[in-house]
Amino acid sequence: MAEAFLSRIWYRVSGLTPRLRSHVTVHRHRYRGQPWYVLQDHSSGRVHRFTPAAYMVMGRFDGQTTIDRIWNDLAETYDADAPSQDEVIQLLATLHQNDLIQHASNPDVADLLERYRKKATEVWKQNLSNPVSVRVPLWDPDRFLTRTLPVVRLLTGWWGLILWAVVVAWGGLVGLQNYEALTTNFTDQLLGAQNLMISIVSYPLLKALHELAHGYLTKVRGGDVREMGIMFLVFFPVPYVDASAAAAFRNKWHRAAVSAGGIMVETFVAALAVLVWVELEPGFLRAVCFNLIAIGGLSTLVVNGNPLLKFDGYYVMSDLIESPNFGTRANRYWGYLIQKRLFRARQLKAPSATWGEKVWFTLYAPAALVYRLVVMIGIALFVAGKYYFIGILIAAWSVFNAVVKPMFKHIRHVLTSPSLRKVRSRAKAWTFGGMGLVALILLALPLPLRTDTEGVVWLPEAAHVRARAPGFLQGFDVARGAEVAAGAPLAALEAPTQDARIDALRWRNIEYERRLSVLQIRDRGGAELARLELEEARGELSRELARVADMTVRAPLAGRFEPVSPEGDILGRFFAEGDLIGYVLPPRPEVLRVAVPQADIALVRERLRGVEVRLAGRLEQRLQTQVLRTVPQASTTLPSAVLGSGGGGRFLTAPTDEKGLETTEPVFLYDLAVPDALADTGYGTRVHVRFDLGMEPLGFQIGRRVRQLFLDRFNA
Repeated sequence: MAEAFLSRIWYRVSGLTPRLRSHVTVHRHRYRGQPWYVLQDHSSGRVHRFTPAAYMVMGRFDGQTTIDRIWNDLAETYDADAPSQDEVIQLLATLHQNDLIQHASNPDVADLLERYRKKATEVWKQNLSNPVSVRVPLWDPDRFLTRTLPVVRLLTGWWGLILWAVVVAWGGLVGLQNYEALTTNFTDQLLGAQNLMISIVSYPLLKALHELAHGYLTKVRGGDVREMGIMFLVFFPVPYVDASAAAAFRNKWHRAAVSAGGIMVETFVAALAVLVWVELEPGFLRAVCFNLIAIGGLSTLVVNGNPLLKFDGYYVMSDLIESPNFGTRANRYWGYLIQKRLFRARQLKAPSATWGEKVWFTLYAPAALVYRLVVMIGIALFVAGKYYFIGILIAAWSVFNAVVKPMFKHIRHVLTSPSLRKVRSRAKAWTFGGMGLVALILLALPLPLRTDTEGVVWLPEAAHVRARAPGFLQGFDVARGAEVAAGAPLAALEAPTQDARIDALRWRNIEYERRLSVLQIRDRGGAELARLELEEARGELSRELARVADMTVRAPLAGRFEPVSPEGDILGRFFAEGDLIGYVLPPRPEVLRVAVPQADIALVRERLRGVEVRLAGRLEQRLQTQVLRTVPQASTTLPSAVLGSGGGGRFLTAPTDEKGLETTEPVFLYDLAVPDALADTGYGTRVHVRFDLGMEPLGFQIGRRVRQLFLDRFNA
């Protein structure tokens, strides 16, 4: 018989005569056309899935036939398709560990105590592995659910589904119509002191309805619900119900309905809250509705209803695609691929999965890892914005569980797993060599250091034609687009009261002159005061006469004249002093004005090696240029609205700024020379700028960004 079929420790189990415990029920399911066997443990409320190959062994457990006899019968009947002795031993260990089998011999008290201790600590280990979802079991709710089921039975069927669809569709439409009002200052509203006080009551109540929905949907389809308790979800105490008995349902739609029950309740409440919210005036009740919208809508979309996290959405997906334990199997499949392809552990058997499942496993595992990290770190930063220490603990623990802990488990598996005993040297080489290569790339391999930003083809301030005196525009002296010389007249303004005021000032000057001539003879002291009044009147007349000259708008420099609007639109319009009338465009642009974020300014100042620009619309053309000048002081005003978020740019602008120029964070302005290839580019065109900052290992680049994040968000 092949060596792979035999085991060195077979003698330790060959004489056992196991049988399934009386509280275990077997259900036959079909997933993707393949049969599976589900063992439901009524004492613990858990279910365990096994392949037909495993059930070939378990199905012969009668408490009298020995394991050795069972295995020999299978080997004679199925030959190469029979399970190996190691596989039988592993199956026995799994069944024994989960208390699904018993033996005719006297029980090992020490073993029973050890298993009890492991079960008691299992919950706490699970809580430590997920610090934002800590469970504390308290109560068996089965009798309560059975007594109250008649009250809600109508809502657990088709009528409840129709009601849910109508309300959620209506509320969703109203929410989209009021999207801006709902999302304005969302973070401040959600983490405000008043909203947190409301959450202390509304969040547990909503989650109680969520969990009761799981329980009722399980009961109405014949399942038992034996555990209810408190779960600390992101440190908020909320109730939970263990509805895992639904996994034993043969109908996949029944299983999916139980998993989706909580999502449906939360979205239903959120939709109702939207409908009430739009009808209320600002106040306490409106704040409660906003809180329910945020909890029922946002948490469902990002966390509870998302299949990349192991919450309700994940189980709905697993049930509908008929792929139980999808996430765990995806991780195991990746482990199998690594051991089979890289370590060349040829003796490993492929996990039981269809071709389609293997494709999804390959995509799901890395996507779930990345999304889980993003969500957890996002929650940590969100919380840390208000409660710094708690947020940092969540982030550190999330990284530990998602990266550090799996890495150490992998290393331990490589060093100790019996399945790798023949290829352990190769497994060690790949594992530690890969870790060394990653460390080398992160800490020693120089990589290009770049920082990107945006700018505009800049029109100099001298090219702006502004009114030098207040008046009504009477007309233009030159046509739009005409070439003009510096100082050439462009337009004429008129002030209707100006002539009358000049005449009044002239007569006042004559009056003061005659008064002065009289006082010089009669009252020399009074004459000195009259002389001062006369000088003031003459100065005022001179200023008014100068305004007459300013009524003629002249070109500040040579170029092509362009008014701010067509002549027909602005004739007769009043322009205050300093108002923009038009532009005189120089023959070619000379300057690109660039805004550099505050986070990058130190690198640009200290490590600049070169500058590359690309024109929007011609991104394939990379042009080198140089810095002409810098503005050493930070500014919160962008040079052009096209650089702001309202104009499609990368810089976030203040919502209250109608012009779209005021940024939420300071920027520094740089002037770059316009390359000859962009000499025909229109003023105000957006350009993409890349600063070459030399070379630096990736690890140092990541470390810098993390430090900047802490400085920016927490000033720490």
